[in-house]
Amino acid sequence: MKNPGIRYGIIAFIITVIWTIAEHFLGWNTTNHETGQYARLMGSFIFYFLVIVAIYQRRKQQGGRMSFGEGFSTGATVSVIYAAGCVLLYSVYGELINTQYKPTLMAFERSKLEAAHASPDAIAAKMKQVDLSSGGSVLSYLLLFVFMFIFGAVIAVIVSLILKRNKVSTNKN
Repeated sequence: MKNPGIRYGIIAFIITVIWTIAEHFLGWNTTNHETGQYARLMGSFIFYFLVIVAIYQRRKQQGGRMSFGEGFSTGATVSVIYAAGCVLLYSVYGELINTQYKPTLMAFERSKLEAAHASPDAIAAKMKQVDLSSGGSVLSYLLLFVFMFIFGAVIAVIVSLILKRNKVSTNKN
């Protein structure tokens, strides 16, 4: 596959599928949310890293030359593929495979807040946020796609600005 954006978008998604399956069988999305709250970040970090790798590979593929737009479009491609794949993965996972994910996550978050003696308003606000961000509605999956894409696009902007090079230097000493 010649296009690094497509290649690394697919790789990031496949790694996230494997990681989500591992989390499930290790109980991090079922009975051990205390570990899962941190383990769930791994897929995102791998995605961010692969946005960087894809942009770097694009520049390398072009002989060391890359415009900002070329870098950004590569990073955006990774982001769209990853975000769309994850929305599909997490909707199937939460709605069909692990239907107890959301209720157990909400109970875990509530118990943390109660242990910290949070006010009823703070608990209600957090429960609303967890409810919206942990799936179950079209809006939650739409927001998941939008935010994943935006975070990937922000990284793509930064990395493209750093790695852009319009001319390859040909220093002849």
